[in-house]
Amino acid sequence: MRYRVNILRVWMGQVVLGMLLLFSSDVLCPDSAGAVNWLMLQGVEKKTAPIRFGGFLLLDYINAGGGDLPAGPFTGTALNSGVVTPNQRSSAEFNLRKLQLGIRGALTDKINYSLKTISGNNSATRIDDHNRIRLIESSVTLNHLPGARIRIGMFKTPAVEESLGFVPPCNYINLTNMTNMLMQERFFDADGSDPTDVNAPGVAGCCRDIGIMVFNTFNFKPWELTYAAMLANGHGLNLQDDNDNPDLYLYFAAERLRGVGKGTRRQGWKLFAWYQEGQRSLDVGISHTERVFRRCRYGMGTTLLWQNLRIESEIIKANGMIFAGTDGGAVPGTVSNNGLSVSGYNVLPEDQALGWYFDMGCEIFADFWLNARYDRLDLGTETNSEREFKTLSLGVLYRFSSTLRGKLTYEIRSGEAPHQNDSSVSNRILDDLPNRFSAQLLYLF
Repeated sequence: MRYRVNILRVWMGQVVLGMLLLFSSDVLCPDSAGAVNWLMLQGVEKKTAPIRFGGFLLLDYINAGGGDLPAGPFTGTALNSGVVTPNQRSSAEFNLRKLQLGIRGALTDKINYSLKTISGNNSATRIDDHNRIRLIESSVTLNHLPGARIRIGMFKTPAVEESLGFVPPCNYINLTNMTNMLMQERFFDADGSDPTDVNAPGVAGCCRDIGIMVFNTFNFKPWELTYAAMLANGHGLNLQDDNDNPDLYLYFAAERLRGVGKGTRRQGWKLFAWYQEGQRSLDVGISHTERVFRRCRYGMGTTLLWQNLRIESEIIKANGMIFAGTDGGAVPGTVSNNGLSVSGYNVLPEDQALGWYFDMGCEIFADFWLNARYDRLDLGTETNSEREFKTLSLGVLYRFSSTLRGKLTYEIRSGEAPHQNDSSVSNRILDDLPNRFSAQLLYLF
């Protein structure tokens, strides 16, 4: 409890810092500042050409650190945290990570649309050990009603700032543990109790869903208020729903605008909060008995972009359907030393988690940014098997041109099981978490 109270105090301190910087800039700078409105940017198209083509190519190199498990039933085999996803076969590799192609436009002054596909080697396209082309966005936005735009189809859900702005134009190569484990939903058939079942997930949700969203933005200069309410399948990129219970998404943001920059480089200060809830069907136990569980996520955050300074922070609370990694920290499918079990994926259907991060960047000269981010994830907080993950990410970003940018990120990773002794299997494995280096080249077209 003391830790959670301290986290809230830290977050409030960041909000106050943002306010001081923003309001002092009224005196220090004749221009003004603002923040990105992702819902309007991604869901609304100005009346231009009826068809606009675009996309991006993402190439990367990742060295996940490698290493073997020092303890447990899979001792001596590869550490799952030390291999590169989604293949999980090597500790270092080059990848054509993503090739996204899309069209969008305004059919009339009241109707716009967006269609995007993705290929490459990533969690959305890698299925059954093969890469496929995947539809990741297909939506129509109706702008007929005053105060209420209606978006229908498959698109990013209104929630975490990090996921809404991830690739492009995100500042890092990898997601925080918080967003990766709590928001990047994997869809499993079982909870992982069967020691002979790898329990491999289907396609990742990619923070998207299929449904209908009502949203809009209201300007009260210098403030801009945005709301969204959405009902959706709750099954990510899957075109079929797996139950009859829709997911509910709620979102609200207040941004203080200053009129400098536009699109993803609009300057300003934003506060936001969101909530989502739904139900998931899952087989539990050795008998694979199907049950329905509640999945709830909610959070809040703040972002500030002012001249050459960027500050972001978010906090998330998760109830139910907690993704808990693999058995013994081994690569999925690894056979145990005694030959009686395989490492598989696990889900904690009735546990909880808490995650947060603080991120800061500075543009030291034109188009060259230095970035530093600290994130923490407390996983399975209601049991003695709770694990804490901490990562410090240090990175640089350089925009070579309006269409080409490069990024380097080095992640210093650590973890512990706070309710277990230092010599426990869990802590011996977490003590060996390797650091990770990533390099990425992004071409926009």
